[in-house]
Amino acid sequence: MTPVPRGSPFLIYRGGRREARRLWHDAPSFGLGWSRRMRVRHHFFLLKELVKRDFQGRYAGSLLGLVWSFVQPLWMLLLFTFVFSTVMRISPVGTRTGHFSVFLFSGLLPWMALNEGVLRAATAITDNSSLVKKLRFPSELLVVAVVLAALVHEAIAGFIFLVVLAVLGELTWGGLPVLLLAVPLQVALTLGLGLILGSVHVFFRDTAQILGMAFTGWFYLTPIVYPLALVPERFQSWLRLNPLTPLVGLYRQALLGGGLALVPGTGALAAVAIVLLFFGLLLFRRLKTAFVDEI
Repeated sequence: MTPVPRGSPFLIYRGGRREARRLWHDAPSFGLGWSRRMRVRHHFFLLKELVKRDFQGRYAGSLLGLVWSFVQPLWMLLLFTFVFSTVMRISPVGTRTGHFSVFLFSGLLPWMALNEGVLRAATAITDNSSLVKKLRFPSELLVVAVVLAALVHEAIAGFIFLVVLAVLGELTWGGLPVLLLAVPLQVALTLGLGLILGSVHVFFRDTAQILGMAFTGWFYLTPIVYPLALVPERFQSWLRLNPLTPLVGLYRQALLGGGLALVPGTGALAAVAIVLLFFGLLLFRRLKTAFVDEI
């Protein structure tokens, strides 16, 4: 554990039990004598502990524990293969794969991470009201932690998916570097939406219910279960306005042998992600001074 000077304690709750770890806050807001470098190190340490708590707490008390992180995506792939390839016999025409389950899962990877990250970020402040009320620390870290935890689960599912692609003989390495662009854009988009909705939800508690309906519509307006080429031409231009359309396209470009090439709309996706991230940070910092009074 990183040695820290004197100050006020921070409590970390992990799993089903309470573990108190004495972390100390920095100057100028949390004490004297801390440099900017020490402050950054402290925040990174705290963020790591929050992500670890979230990741481990999800399977606390279960028999298999973290093994479920590998079992669940594998089960989804097997189920998709049975339903769409064996029962329904759907052929993914023009999608660089002969398995509809592969086509579907490649689009579900970014969607699952964004969906989980945004929905959990929306309630991150209210779910951790005791921490926000009693302790002085950057509450933005609560939102960042759930977004990163969702990314860890996506990484595990992605690893399982690559193994399945290798078994099917469809794994190609040429397009994988595209993920180096797709993943940061996805994180920026998720974090921006999470910061906005997390701060708004403190004041308007109907946000979570509205999000459930909105995300259902967003899912079907994104070419995840169908190729964009099958959409009538008059509707394709509208679907291209959806920032998830190029994000899903980048994932399929990387995972389905598309090579090192960007998909149409990548620039617009980057612009939307950056704008949402900066606006989310500004809004969150503007409103967080009133969080304690509202929760």
